[in-house]
Amino acid sequence: MDLRTVVELFKVLSHPTRLRIVLLLKEHGQLCVCELMSHLNTTQPNLSQHLAVLKLNGLVETHKTKNMIYYRLAENEFLLHLLNNVESFLTKEMTPSE
Repeated sequence: MDLRTVVELFKVLSHPTRLRIVLLLKEHGQLCVCELMSHLNTTQPNLSQHLAVLKLNGLVETHKTKNMIYYRLAENEFLLHLLNNVESFLTKEMTPSE
């Protein structure tokens, strides 16, 4: 992965909704649009725009089952490592200090 690719990844994930989407997908494995909508409390058009950006940049993949489209994280070691660090940081920030 070169520097330009890393910069693009950070640009894509700089939007809070897109970051929340990938964190949810990491946590749940895969989710359909309706499940993501309920977690994010957003509209379908808004969510679809964010998912399109994530898919276009190779961060999520889709598969269709009957009439449902499911989203999951793409195989990307750097992304997974980054999300693990984000989760770790958020967990520490939410833990009360002694």
